[in-house]
Amino acid sequence: MLTKTDGIVLHTLKYGETSIIARIFTREAGMQSYLVRGVRKPGSRIKQMLFSPLSMVSITAYHKNREGLHNIREIDVLKTYNSIPFDIAKTSMAIFLSEILSYALRNQESNNTLFDFIADSLILLDSIEEGVANFHLVFLIKLSSYLGFRPRENFGGKNLYFNLQEGYYQDRFDRTEHCLDEELSSIFHTLATLPLDMPGSITIQKEKRRELLIRTIAYYNCHLAGMPEVKSRSVLETVFE
Repeated sequence: MLTKTDGIVLHTLKYGETSIIARIFTREAGMQSYLVRGVRKPGSRIKQMLFSPLSMVSITAYHKNREGLHNIREIDVLKTYNSIPFDIAKTSMAIFLSEILSYALRNQESNNTLFDFIADSLILLDSIEEGVANFHLVFLIKLSSYLGFRPRENFGGKNLYFNLQEGYYQDRFDRTEHCLDEELSSIFHTLATLPLDMPGSITIQKEKRRELLIRTIAYYNCHLAGMPEVKSRSVLETVFE
């Protein structure tokens, strides 16, 4: 069946000498895999740059009634980014977020609310000038709500320590890898309550940001079974240091 849909490119894999397999989260069909033939040939009708991490595209494709590789008939730019491809910090963040999303959405069916959240977030990332170094942390915490493991909003009083496994703040500090100390828990809570377009309204020391990123990924590990190592994390940390 020929379908037209918006999509967000999450991952590509070389296939043969000149082709790629692209994993794209689409509005109409959820996560899908597409075989794009000849895209790596010089002079290809379809340009490979369309498949950069987190590119927003409009696709016309033949979707089979079963799982497998689909064929793209036409693909065009849906949104042209002004800064993400040219700003090393934003480019690195796009690669990092695409790696997280590739796993988190691996079996995701069509979900317009989730698609709009991600698309709107990418437009924000492209436009902001302050707080870029905090953006991914705010995004990941807010994304967890759409994935079904939103942190409980019970911070305060004696509940000052965030439990990654349980997803709530508790009244004691368990000295384990699954519990944030009071300072990190406070920052985590602040990030969770920040509007996504205001990541610059909080100042976080580099070491604390690095540790919080590691623990936020651990939070995802607790709730997304089998999540692999996030290889792009070290690159992102180097850029912001």
